[in-house]
Amino acid sequence: MDDVEFIRLNENNINSIPDIINIDDKDILKKDIKEFIINNDNYCFIGIIENEVIAFLYGYGLLRPDGKSMFYIHSVDVISRCQNKGIGTKLMEYVLKYIRNEKKYYNFFILTEDTNIRACKVYKKYADKKEQVLFSEKL
Repeated sequence: MDDVEFIRLNENNINSIPDIINIDDKDILKKDIKEFIINNDNYCFIGIIENEVIAFLYGYGLLRPDGKSMFYIHSVDVISRCQNKGIGTKLMEYVLKYIRNEKKYYNFFILTEDTNIRACKVYKKYADKKEQVLFSEKL
């Protein structure tokens, strides 16, 4: 899976993706992505192999009352046949490098349920004193 290309979707490349991306039994519509990325603090990243979208991550910047901004990763998905091959980890690495290079955010965070073992394993790789993985409980 070394041939995965990761990109941030923007108004210049959005038309190169299909109208519907199906990942993890979720349909993500291109028209919805277009509306989402209008805001420069909203991010969508994809992983592509041979013109097929196999991974999707989205998140956004959050401004705190003290004026600092944090990057919140809301969702990381990889199609089922490509899971357990390191693609989610590589996507996280790509996104965090991208976000760090922008220098807009002082840290990032992500929420997941502690029962999501696969996600917890990936996310814990990135937790340290400055960048934390938070675990939520079902409501």
